[in-house]
Amino acid sequence: MQQNDGRSTLYKLGDNFIALMVLQGVNYLVPLIVFPYLVRVLGIDGFGLYNFIFYVIWMGVVISDYGFDLTATKLVSIHREDKKKLHEIFSAVMQIKLLLAFAFLLFLTLLILLFDKFAKDALLYYLAFGFVIGQALFPVWFFQGIERMRYITLLNGISKLIFTLLIFVFVHSKADLDLVFLFNALGSIIAGVLALIIATKQFGVKFIPQSYEVLRFYLIDGWYVFLSRIAVEMYTSLNIVILGLFVNDTTLGYFSIVEKIIRALGNILEPLTRAAYPYLAKLHQSSYKDFYRKNIQLSLLIALLMIPLTFGVYSYVQEILSLISGKEVTPLMLHMYHIMVWILVVYLYGSQFTNMLVILEKTKILNIIVVIALILNVTLGLGALWFDGVIGFTYIYLFIALFISTIKGYFVYFKYKEQV
Repeated sequence: MQQNDGRSTLYKLGDNFIALMVLQGVNYLVPLIVFPYLVRVLGIDGFGLYNFIFYVIWMGVVISDYGFDLTATKLVSIHREDKKKLHEIFSAVMQIKLLLAFAFLLFLTLLILLFDKFAKDALLYYLAFGFVIGQALFPVWFFQGIERMRYITLLNGISKLIFTLLIFVFVHSKADLDLVFLFNALGSIIAGVLALIIATKQFGVKFIPQSYEVLRFYLIDGWYVFLSRIAVEMYTSLNIVILGLFVNDTTLGYFSIVEKIIRALGNILEPLTRAAYPYLAKLHQSSYKDFYRKNIQLSLLIALLMIPLTFGVYSYVQEILSLISGKEVTPLMLHMYHIMVWILVVYLYGSQFTNMLVILEKTKILNIIVVIALILNVTLGLGALWFDGVIGFTYIYLFIALFISTIKGYFVYFKYKEQV
């Protein structure tokens, strides 16, 4: 029996990992195909406006998500056999997500009413807001919690396919920018509705309106993870904003290209930590020793995968930059790449240690770490930029990544080791 259980667990983890890897591949392949096309048909100005509006709307996605991909995933994983509790979790999280999406819509309307920059493109913002609705409807956290990630892959693939096909058929000029947002929203909403149908029909969860007290409990439970996510979004976005204020567009472009390459390479194996998360959350309930041991094994596996990857992409820097940028690689790009590439060594530890702190119910500490990192990033980044330009700023970017992983690792492997 034990052997069968172990084989079943290994099968689930493998199935989830493969599903998330396919999902990750779809998420990379679609931008790789669509973005260059959009640049050509929309023009530089149109593509810039598209990115600006999408970033504003993405804030709505982050707000309505509320960190439930961690907190709600954990709760679903723990209570998956308790139907009554599962109904409560599902209903409360969906209520909160939709209420937060509506609150963001009110905020967006306020921006449109008060500022000309938003008012002149009001239709585009409202069309783009459909993406927030689609993401709020899609219970990714539920499928992760019950360890059925293949549904996420399938439905996300449908959404991307709809978006991609419609873009190539109907978008041919800057005048079609409204269609880009409409199609993006349409694909997202269709996927979200299908996901809800599968969750309710196949897995039997029911939407039952919850009381204020229940909603308040789930809001409080996810508060520190939510603040942490907001801080992370600000941290990742502020780097581009800060540089944009002090360097020319060419230098900013170089930094952006290198940063996107590093993030893309780091995210290739990110499904490894996502697939392991619900399994580890449930394991923590039965045995902290086993939970601790499995996390050590996961950390070692990450090192075995990421260290060779780092040295590999370091060795082929010229080819990688030429392939992505399509232009002659400058010494400045090479220098920034050689600095930033070492982030890959600790890249996956960021998500692994975040998952562990959430499972250990130390989200307050997690939030403090991220906020401190945000403050250090801004203050040290500005100082380095003043003294050593963009290269100094890039070193700070590397330092912050190492700092976050090291501090999180200290808490999960030393501070709470006495619980074993």
